[in-house]
Amino acid sequence: MTNCGLWIADCELRKADLNPKSEIRNPQSKGFTLLEVMVAVAILGMVLVTLLGVKNRSMQDVMLADHITTATLLAKRKMNENLVTAGSRTVFQQEDEGEFPDEAFKEYTWKQSISQLQPLGDVTITEVRVAVLWKVGERQEMVELLSYE
Repeated sequence: MTNCGLWIADCELRKADLNPKSEIRNPQSKGFTLLEVMVAVAILGMVLVTLLGVKNRSMQDVMLADHITTATLLAKRKMNENLVTAGSRTVFQQEDEGEFPDEAFKEYTWKQSISQLQPLGDVTITEVRVAVLWKVGERQEMVELLSYE
């Protein structure tokens, strides 16, 4: 017989420890099997590979958004230059291309087309088309702005 003293709950726990068939010390559930560990590692590996792919894709999307934003602002700047000087010249068709002089934008090039249209009698409409291009690997990307004045 065990000496439980005044602590009945403590006595019950000690009896459970001594009982080989108790639920606390079941000899058949000592840990995970090798199969369970391998399945858990495989699931963890698939999740990590997926997360790395999502991270890389999101970085590519951020870089593309940065290029598009920069190209749009450069095209807007070139468009404003053309609109300021377009009123002072009378050109029916002009095409030009070049690079931006700033060192920060050396990977971008531009193409522009200025046309004057006369759809309604004396009214002259000037069409200004500016495209900013850049390379991404082997691909050529482009942003194009079009304005009618």
